[in-house]
Amino acid sequence: MRLLTKATLLFLVVALLVFGVGGIITYQMVVEEVQLETDWYLDETFKATVKGIRAGKSIEALDNEKVIITPLLGANWPDTMAHYKDTIAEHFNLRRLEPHRNLTKIKKIDDTYYRISITDVLIEVDDMYEGVVGVLSRLFLFLTASVILGSILISRWLFKPFTKLLDRLSSFNLKNTSGLEVPETSTREFNQLNSFLRSMTDKAQRDYRSLKEFTENASHEMQTPIAVAKGKLELMLEAPELDEEQAGLIQGAYQAISRLSSIGHSLTLLSKIENQEFSVSQNIDFSKLVENSIEYYRELAELKEIQLESKVTPGVQLPIESSLAEILVSNLIKNAIQHNTPGGWISLELSADHLSVKNSGAPPSIDPGKLFERFRKGNQSGGSLGLGLSIVKKITEASDWSVTYDYENETHHLQVTFN
Repeated sequence: MRLLTKATLLFLVVALLVFGVGGIITYQMVVEEVQLETDWYLDETFKATVKGIRAGKSIEALDNEKVIITPLLGANWPDTMAHYKDTIAEHFNLRRLEPHRNLTKIKKIDDTYYRISITDVLIEVDDMYEGVVGVLSRLFLFLTASVILGSILISRWLFKPFTKLLDRLSSFNLKNTSGLEVPETSTREFNQLNSFLRSMTDKAQRDYRSLKEFTENASHEMQTPIAVAKGKLELMLEAPELDEEQAGLIQGAYQAISRLSSIGHSLTLLSKIENQEFSVSQNIDFSKLVENSIEYYRELAELKEIQLESKVTPGVQLPIESSLAEILVSNLIKNAIQHNTPGGWISLELSADHLSVKNSGAPPSIDPGKLFERFRKGNQSGGSLGLGLSIVKKITEASDWSVTYDYENETHHLQVTFN
């Protein structure tokens, strides 16, 4: 939901509550005001009637459907206070019972006492309620329409810099040499946001370039002395005067340096994947790549007496950089071979929505949830670096895929799902 839409809805909810409370208060005030006005009218009519009697007008001339004058015999009638009450009486024109307001008072005029009763029709409570609700409902509908229309028109002008900023952020790439271009605006809050984002993206680009240069330099500078050391160890292994113990020590050193070189390559690859240095230009034939990888590792599997079976759906096209796809499949197959048993098996299946690799083997010695972490190995005695599944995890994340692992019935199962 857009920010302006959410703000408009919240405003309308608050306005609805205000109109509800205001409607109740308005209704009570209208009822009180109508009663006060009616009582004032009755009092003024009473004064006019008394004035008419004193002026010598006949009672018959003053009597009507609203005013009833009754002379009282005797002299012991006290003047009374005005008594107001609500009553039900027949409407003069409608000829039906309607709510009325009545004023009754005994008054001595000259030497005669009179009971004067004045009645006037009273506006019904239901009519006042319907009137208040009707007016407020129309006003609220008008306010709603005005707010929605105003929000649409104002948002196009007020939030235009913010919309431009979002568009430029969505297309921003750390690999770009130029910084984030922010739109000009006269709004202070948007200028503060622009300044913060420009500073943050500039720092991110500097950090990205520094990390990239460090990775490239470290990889290059590490491999040169490693290659020199491996070359010299190879020359030493060819020396004829070496005994078996010395050859074993040199061979161990050679293997350790080779392992160090592999770790360097793997960490550099992980860093490049995390820095999104691989780009996807088009789909690749993933089926063909998987079949080639299977054939490449089939001989290694046979040397370890492992049966390798596959079921590959032809023509699976996927958006992934080809070198990453090759590393992904190779690591999954090598992992299945590495963590297997002599006489075991591997089953690989590729469909349009997933790649599944199952293999026999002993249960993992660590929590399966930690197998995708760096330098985590399910079999500590193997020759694995502990980086293969971590690389698989990073490649799937970079491709917006997912990878899962489970172990059941002496079977390891790794599955990559193509989202």
